[in-house]
Amino acid sequence: MHLPSNKKVIPITKLRNFYISLSKFSMSTDTQLHLANDFNRGNNVSKLAELYNESKCYFSSYYENINESFLSDTKRKDIVSSSELKRTQDVISLFNKSSVTKVDNNPDYNFQYIEREISPIRTSNGIFENNQSGKSSGTGGIDFIGVNLKKSIPIIGEIKVASDQNAFYALIQLLTYLSELMTSNQIQRINKHKLFGDIVINENSAFYLYVLFTDLSDIKTEILEIVKEIAEKLSKSLIQDIQEIVFLKLDTKSKIITNI
Repeated sequence: MHLPSNKKVIPITKLRNFYISLSKFSMSTDTQLHLANDFNRGNNVSKLAELYNESKCYFSSYYENINESFLSDTKRKDIVSSSELKRTQDVISLFNKSSVTKVDNNPDYNFQYIEREISPIRTSNGIFENNQSGKSSGTGGIDFIGVNLKKSIPIIGEIKVASDQNAFYALIQLLTYLSELMTSNQIQRINKHKLFGDIVINENSAFYLYVLFTDLSDIKTEILEIVKEIAEKLSKSLIQDIQEIVFLKLDTKSKIITNI
């Protein structure tokens, strides 16, 4: 396939394709429950770890964009939020109201919110390796980034409101984003543009992955319990990149966040 020589190519990893497939093919919650069960069976979590490592290696080999910030120079629109916390931006607005976001039952997970909607693959004048325009590379992405205050370790986080996806989907999202951040070139990019403020990371750094829910139906709770087991196994397999995978619940009435 011929790609324009004046464009910066954005690789599409197997992990990103898996993430896209969960959304593009509108996989039902039941189907995702089956997938989570399969990855949790025996040593099958090693397949997910291998998918992560292979994708990280592939992305590392073909992507370099050190001089471009993860954020556009254009001023971002202010968040118009609702006190009912029905949308992701409502939760972000809550983070914005305090310099410290507290986890009521476990202060070890207290964090400072930094920024929202960070795309690891943001590339001006980019084109995806399948020849599709790279215009979308700067949209969406990680719901929020922050810093764990106890350990001064970077956080990438996903927020799942009432009508949103489940813990398995969130885990695949975060693994995709992490695989696209923890490469030598991307680490230089992070530090050059101070994505995490004064926190400097290196190839021996590890990230916290946070998933925050505002509501959990019965089936989403069932998936969560399975994914927590996957997360524990995965953290041990990918200890070089993952500090811990943390699951939080935000009570929309009291505004209290707890570790679940």
